[in-house]
Amino acid sequence: MEHIISLTFISDPATGRRRNAVSHDAILDATYVMLEEIGFDKLSLEGVAARAGVGKATIYRWWPNKSALAMESLLRAVEPTPPIGDCGSARADIELHMMQFSQLLRGKSGRVVREMIALAQFDDVTMRIFNDNYLAPRREALVNVLRRGAQRGEFRDDADLNLVFDLLYAPLLQRLLTGSADIDERQIQSQLKLVLGSISLSQPFLATSKISSQQA
Repeated sequence: MEHIISLTFISDPATGRRRNAVSHDAILDATYVMLEEIGFDKLSLEGVAARAGVGKATIYRWWPNKSALAMESLLRAVEPTPPIGDCGSARADIELHMMQFSQLLRGKSGRVVREMIALAQFDDVTMRIFNDNYLAPRREALVNVLRRGAQRGEFRDDADLNLVFDLLYAPLLQRLLTGSADIDERQIQSQLKLVLGSISLSQPFLATSKISSQQA
């Protein structure tokens, strides 16, 4: 019985109210489909309520505005970033993570993330939802690996690890938002060499790269 209840009701972190999971999912599904069909500007809470088969008051009870609703629907649709493992080398772990993250950004997740960042410009609530639920978990995971590398003597122990995260993620998000250049493996390799090389105590080149032998 407890397991069924946990699936049927979800606690709203903002209000503490319990959300019925069926209605909650129906609203988020309807919102995401309508965002793809008509876009955010034409999206209305009345339209979402009608499509989800719920009362408009239910939506207002759980979300403060349509930006917050749209953000949550997009967060639900985006693919999770693969967890960062521990192969014994923090640098190699970060390199693999960045390659996997860039691959996600080249697919459906990239379009969704671009829409989330655009929505986050509308109000502080939506920005906080994006930061708390998308960026913060990724920052924490990567900073933890960087810290592990510093403890093992791979990286400088005086480096600003949050700044290192920004330097790794920002170029990918900038390219995603502007379309100024592709997010490709060559770019990631150059970026990793530049950023991680600046804090590394050893391994000046990519730990996962194969070093070709020099020709005589």
